[in-house]
Formats: sequence, C-alpha cells, structure tokens
Amino acid sequence: MRYLLDTHVVLWIAFDDTQISQKARDILLTDDTEIYLSAISIWEICIKYRLGKLDLKNHTPETLVDGFKRNFECRFLDLEFDDAVSFFNLNADHHKDPFDRMLVWQALQHRLCIISNDEKIHAYKDTGLKLIW
Repeated sequence: MRYLLDTHVVLWIAFDDTQISQKARDILLTDDTEIYLSAISIWEICIKYRLGKLDLKNHTPETLVDGFKRNFECRFLDLEFDDAVSFFNLNADHHKDPFDRMLVWQALQHRLCIISNDEKIHAYKDTGLKLIW
C-alpha cells in the first residue's frame, strides 16, 4: 500500500513519535509500504516556520528534510501541474485549510492512503479518501 503523511505526522516523526498511533507506527515500520512526503507539507512547514508559528527545535525546514532523507525511507511527492489545475474538482469543503485540502486532493489523485489524526481530514472520507490513524 502507498501512504501520504499529513504535515503533523511529518513533524511527529521528526520530533515526538510518541504521538503517532500504534496502527500508523506499524505501517511506517513495515518494509513493503511506500511512504510519501508531499511538497505541500514542506511548503506549509516553511511558511509557519518563517512566520514564527512553528518551532523546529534548532532546525530549519531544509535540515528537517535532510534528516528525513538520511533517516527515514520515503518518497517525495511534488505538486504536479495536473494536481493544481484539477483541484477545483474537490467538491467537499470540510474546512478552509488550503494545505490540508491539497494533501487530500493529492491523496485522491495519486491513490494514496493518508496518515492523519486530523478530524477535519477524516471528514473527507465521503469523497473516497482512504485514511488511517
């Protein structure tokens, strides 16, 4: 199976993995799963870091990503042009967070199951979103 990490899961992997559910932890530690980190999550982290709303504990977004590359086996998912231009097709409007909405859209478009503890993202199950926590 292929999984997309929600932004808070990325941060928890990096700084406080005790917050990750056992089910998600088991998936993350399974060898035959493909884990994806979206450029959207990194963009969100960069913006919040720059605004002073996110403490990366003496890291920058760049060193955070470098650590992921070194210590965690995952693939990187770029924001593709087709994802951006077709985004209007996400009819469900369960919340206004543009980062989460694009992560949901990427998961749907690329047939990924999203790993998230965000109740607002869970509301997108009615769109066919596959989700675990």
